[in-house]
Amino acid sequence: MKTKKPFIAPPPLVVATTAPASGEADTLVIEVPENPSTLRTLDLTPWLGKGFDAWVWATAGQLRAFVASKSVRPATVVNYWNDGMRYFFEYLEATGAKFEPHSLEPRHILSYIGWLKDHPQWAYGTQKNRYSKTKAVLTALARRKIIGHKEDLFPANPFPGSNSGHRGASPLAPAERIRLAEALRDDIIAIHKGQFTGTDASAMVVYLLAVAIRTGANTTPLLEASRDCLREHPFLPNMMLVELFKRRGNATKLVNLRYSKANEGSKAIPMDGVALLRKALQLSESLVLEAKPAHQDRVWLYRIGSKSSRDEVTVLTGNTVKRGVADLIERHNLKGDDGQPLHLNLSRLRKTLENRYWAISGGDLIATAALMGHDPKVADTHYLACTQQMRENATFVGEALADIYRSGATVQKVIPILPGKSPTGRCKDPYQGDKAPKNGDPCDDFFSCFTCKSYAVVGSPEDLYRLFSFYWFLEREMNHARTQDWREEFRNTMNLIDRFTADKFDAQLVADAKARAKAEPLKFWASYTLSSAEVVHG
Repeated sequence: MKTKKPFIAPPPLVVATTAPASGEADTLVIEVPENPSTLRTLDLTPWLGKGFDAWVWATAGQLRAFVASKSVRPATVVNYWNDGMRYFFEYLEATGAKFEPHSLEPRHILSYIGWLKDHPQWAYGTQKNRYSKTKAVLTALARRKIIGHKEDLFPANPFPGSNSGHRGASPLAPAERIRLAEALRDDIIAIHKGQFTGTDASAMVVYLLAVAIRTGANTTPLLEASRDCLREHPFLPNMMLVELFKRRGNATKLVNLRYSKANEGSKAIPMDGVALLRKALQLSESLVLEAKPAHQDRVWLYRIGSKSSRDEVTVLTGNTVKRGVADLIERHNLKGDDGQPLHLNLSRLRKTLENRYWAISGGDLIATAALMGHDPKVADTHYLACTQQMRENATFVGEALADIYRSGATVQKVIPILPGKSPTGRCKDPYQGDKAPKNGDPCDDFFSCFTCKSYAVVGSPEDLYRLFSFYWFLEREMNHARTQDWREEFRNTMNLIDRFTADKFDAQLVADAKARAKAEPLKFWASYTLSSAEVVHG
């Protein structure tokens, strides 16, 4: 008989949210597990005696609950205090507010938001971030009924447009990626030959970046990789798996790394991913016993100071990686395509790899997301940037064949696509053309028309009517695009259509087709929306 899975939740954690009977202030010092930040303790005792002790005790209890339950990462707990509740306490002190947790009301939250906005020296995004971190703690206190239940305690979107001016890290351009790879290669050869002039930490950062550019791993899981993280691949002999743990999802992730057995025992520098990780393990092997017990299972160990000294053995952190990256950029005078010093972090490497997967897969969002370990919505929203290369590729590379139409030659030279299959124009060969499936079925991937060598616009009124129906569709959908990059892409495509048609076809013919399409667009584009598409290509 199959054993039933138990669904009994563990008993809730009990943590103090009021002052202990003995008044022991040391309970206000919260020990935080090791994390990428430099803080290991959060001390709330300086805030006692300022008129809001109940908030101090409640906050300390909630932060302690976060740590004990492991429901959030230690670094997040640090941020909840440093970037959130600490400012809430400053607000309470500055305004002399006397309300206690159980009497918190929406007007108090609005007052706090107003106080944040009254500090113009803080950027708008910073104000929003401090509010969000505060809200996370207050919400947890409300769930545990430390804060009394109130309808609409938090206003909807008090910082509108806070994300519009913020751009996350963009992927490296192809030329930037090549320059970075060459710099890493040169450093790895120098380390191998004993000619590397940087510190031990910088050398370890070189290997970390070399592995990151091949795996696209998130920063914290990669920094915390264990010494036995390499696993045999179940069915690919030239690949191995790297096992990484992601705290936020409380799950283990397996990342592929290329492996060449031909490099085993060779004195040359093997550049495949497995060899790089094994070299990092080899460099840190002699340091394991000198490291702290909590670090002895880590890959990225190094000795602080020069090789001749016997200084402390520690591990790479977010801060040491930043310094190592800065050293790399200075050492090789790495520049971005804009001529400025290259901006580099592990987030850019992850997005770079994701964009490469997207290009290799032919724009398959689902396959790309699967390779990177998240769902398609996350990939499309947070990782797949509209790069300059994508914009450059969004050109009419198909044949215009305008001369055929103007000379009176028959348009039958262009094979018409089946009705309803191409709402953007015509194709030279929908069955065996550039983007065709070549399986006996006609191509219906009309979003790829503008990058397809078989795409054709003959300049007939019907062809131009189809094209401008798509043009007005782009204008309508531009207001619903999820990111500014894609809005710019839609606008760029519209400008491209305007320039292309003005250059190739009769002005009156173009004007008539454009007016007709706006007043009465092709039925397909009149009813089509990107949100209803099975696959979004833009």
